[in-house]
Order: sequence, then C-alpha cells, then structure tokens
Amino acid sequence: MAQVMGMPRSAAQTLATNKVIRNTYLLLSLTLAWSAVTAYASIQVGAPVVPWWMFMIFAVGMPWLIYANRNSAAGLVLSFVYTGIFGFMLGPIVGIYASFDPRIPVYAFATTAVTFGGLSMYALATRKDFSFLGGFLLVGGLVVLAGFFGNLFLGLPMLSLAVSGGVVLLAAAGMLYSTSQLIHDGEANYIVIACSLFGDIWMMFLHLMNLISAFTGDD
Repeated sequence: MAQVMGMPRSAAQTLATNKVIRNTYLLLSLTLAWSAVTAYASIQVGAPVVPWWMFMIFAVGMPWLIYANRNSAAGLVLSFVYTGIFGFMLGPIVGIYASFDPRIPVYAFATTAVTFGGLSMYALATRKDFSFLGGFLLVGGLVVLAGFFGNLFLGLPMLSLAVSGGVVLLAAAGMLYSTSQLIHDGEANYIVIACSLFGDIWMMFLHLMNLISAFTGDD
C-alpha cells in the first residue's frame, strides 16, 4: 500500500481533510465574531447604509483577491479585512430592522444558525457529494441578480420578497456545496471556503430579516 511519511495514503488523506475542516470552522468562527463586532460598532457610530453598487463591488472583488492569495499569509489577513468591512457595511441594515422590532434580528439569527448547523452536520455526517449544486448556484445567482436589478426600477414589494427567498435558498445550497468541498476536494483551501460560508451565512441572515419583517408587518 502506498504510504505518505510512513502512513497509509487513505489515513493521510483523512488527516489532511480533517485538518482543513478544523481550520475552516475555526477561521469561520473568528471571522463571524469579528464581523459581529464591526457591525455593532457601525450601529453605535451611526454609520450610513452604503450604496448598493459599492457593496456589490466589494462583495465580488474581495473574494477574488482572497482567492488569489489563498496560499499565503496575505490571504488570511485579507479574510479578516473582508469580513470586518463586510460587517461594518451591513451593520446599519441590521440596525434598521432592529429599530422596527428587536426580535427580527434575533429570529433571523436563530434561523440562520439552526439552518447552517443542520446543513453542515448533514453534509459532514453523510459525506454526500454536493458538487452537482454548482450549476444551480450559478444559474440561480444570475436569476436572483436579474431580479434584484429589475426591482431597483420597479420597486415591487413582492419581487423584493421573491429575491430574498431566492437568496435564502441559494445560501443554503451554497452551505452544502462548500461543506462538501471540504470532504471531496483534495485541493480545498480553508481560507476560501471559510469566506464562502461566511458570505452565505450573512446573506441568509440579512434576507431572512427582510422576509420576517414583511410577514410580521414590521416592514
């Protein structure tokens, strides 16, 4: 049997996979905590809501920059820069929903936490390959993006809810897809996947707030 440093190849691969999983969830926990701190800070200082186009450029550009530096210490530093600014930019939106009803962020957070925990445990326990969701994420993302831009001109509440519902579904699929990569992709990078899961969690949380606000009559 082929061996790596005196260890069977399968055992070495399992150890490597477990290390990536451990590093991913450690980094994810740290970045979520850091973004929560910056989000709270932005609410306390009364930071304004950033223009949507500025957020879009940041949300798309930074992950590419992190990916380009994924195998260096710069990638780790950039992940904290990304998540910190991300939290600061979205903090004012959380503050707005909290001003409607303080329970909205609490319900959205609880739902997001349960969903993420359940999906992650399912993917890790079953070790099912969810790579087939890649095409769905691409097409679904384009559809949701088209709906978002369309609603900028139409301003239809129902379309806004449809977009939020689509984002929640895409975020859930993204969680399964990224977690599956940890198990089945031998080249998986923990920095890239942690940042991907971070984005899925925040997007689900924000759009759940929109849905909860609408259905509770606080929007």
